[in-house]
Amino acid sequence: MAVFKPRERLVYFRVSEDEFRQFVSVCTQEGARSVSDLARSAVQRLIAEGNRNREDRELTPNVAMLEKLINELTSQVQSLSALLQKQGINGTSASNGIQDGASNGNLPDPCKQAGD
Repeated sequence: MAVFKPRERLVYFRVSEDEFRQFVSVCTQEGARSVSDLARSAVQRLIAEGNRNREDRELTPNVAMLEKLINELTSQVQSLSALLQKQGINGTSASNGIQDGASNGNLPDPCKQAGD
């Protein structure tokens, strides 16, 4: 496997003989070329998970706000639907109410100019 970015920095840490054997065993299981590759991959994975967790924490309040807004809109739509059904039961449709309001002068006629 070719190294695309030259690695110029060294990181040292001490491990016990038992830990080293475990690392070598995991290298074999995971197909890592060396303990260094295994350690690098593990740290990169931890960094990526940390970034994902941070992004999740930042998104959580926004998702909660959107859920609240959706619930409010759902409630308003249900209220409007119930009102429309009630008007339909009384024999008055919503469109008739608008037309009646315009014809009796309660609503301005958009086609008429001011002063007509």
